[in-house]
Amino acid sequence: MDIIGRTAPTTLKPQISAPAVPTSIDMLGVPEVVIENLVLKHLSAYPKSDVLELSNYMCVVTHIVESALAVLRKKSLIEVFQPTSDLSLSTVSHSHVRYSLSEKGLEEADLAFKRDAYLGPAPVSLTQYSDVVKQQDLRAELVTRPHVEAALDDVYGVDKMISVLGPAINSGRALLLYGHAGTGKTFVASRIVNALHTSVFIPYAVYALGNIIKVFSAQHHKPLDSNGSDQSISLKDQYDKRWLNCERPNIQVGGELTMDMLKVNHSENSRVWLAPVQMMANNGIFVIDDLGRQPMPVDALLNRWIVPMEYSFDYLSLPNGQQITMPFVLTLAFSTNLNPKKISDPAFLRRLGYKIEFKPLNQRDYEALWMSVVADKEVELQDGFFERLSQMHTLLKVPLFPCLPKDLVGISKDILSFEQLPPVITFDILSMAWEVYFTSDGHEEEDRKSTRLNSSHRT
Repeated sequence: MDIIGRTAPTTLKPQISAPAVPTSIDMLGVPEVVIENLVLKHLSAYPKSDVLELSNYMCVVTHIVESALAVLRKKSLIEVFQPTSDLSLSTVSHSHVRYSLSEKGLEEADLAFKRDAYLGPAPVSLTQYSDVVKQQDLRAELVTRPHVEAALDDVYGVDKMISVLGPAINSGRALLLYGHAGTGKTFVASRIVNALHTSVFIPYAVYALGNIIKVFSAQHHKPLDSNGSDQSISLKDQYDKRWLNCERPNIQVGGELTMDMLKVNHSENSRVWLAPVQMMANNGIFVIDDLGRQPMPVDALLNRWIVPMEYSFDYLSLPNGQQITMPFVLTLAFSTNLNPKKISDPAFLRRLGYKIEFKPLNQRDYEALWMSVVADKEVELQDGFFERLSQMHTLLKVPLFPCLPKDLVGISKDILSFEQLPPVITFDILSMAWEVYFTSDGHEEEDRKSTRLNSSHRT
């Protein structure tokens, strides 16, 4: 359960038909040399592999691998290892024939790694990637009120915002979510992409103008099936293994965001070229949290998105100096705790179109959220708890933020476990949790008031 909700979205179904299994080099959409170099690098990493193993490593059918192996054999780059057989063995399984690199092949593999360190499934073409991304646009199907209500049915306090959130999704325009920290801005933003309960196909990598760009990230993408992970070569009930059916991406970045993260870049360790975060977020939502707290000026960050927001594509510079046009088909949301008028000029704010304010909960929703959290955490509340809690909020002038129940219950449960006390949040436990939670936020004076409140209550 999150700060304002309980469960994950219902079962997701692909928005489009799965990409068909390519049965030839031409259908792969990438040059033959790309496949040949991948075979070299895989044989360098996994010596004495057979055709089936190479097929699974590269997520292509076996005869594509066999074609590449035939070319490499003519160039004397690989060696063939036949299984040992004697007279008792009448036949030899083709799959037991194994391949390894010759001395010349090892040199070529080293050169291939220096040119491009990528090792994994064969990439898809930029054209195919762009086509699939455009087909999987969340806005391809109209979002209606029942859709949004279903996506947010377990989120407290959003009833009044549904009439704004729905049109915002359909518009395709960027959103500005503002309000006090802890009001659930980023959480609600992540839920609205599931309004249609659809999933999308994400490629492992994309080939563009001589470069392989790794797109799939275990950190940002959540696969929904095991396509490509089994060892079967049957095409039945399978789709192109170079793609994975995933939840719509939900990528959130905050104060750590730099301009380098918005470019095709590589890690210092792997030297593999990685897709920028906005490319990983295609067909999902990209939330720039804590707007105004990034190391670059706010205007520079906001101006970076003018072209993508207006035209639904983004220009990316590749490692070899060339530039490509990448689809920008996602929901872009800016989230800030600051006053919008203080972080940008009115002209840019008009470009955003939808400015949605998040406010504290009302008393009814706040108490309902508390009950939901304590039930989930398997604790109970002392009689008169909400009356006492309301007194503390009023006296200490703390609004009813939806983040508080989960955070305060979590601290309370830690205290109860440590002290080996019954699972009941008493007034004293609440006061202890409150003091721990708010002291670091500069509420020392409020803590002293809370102490006086405890003393008077005991009296």
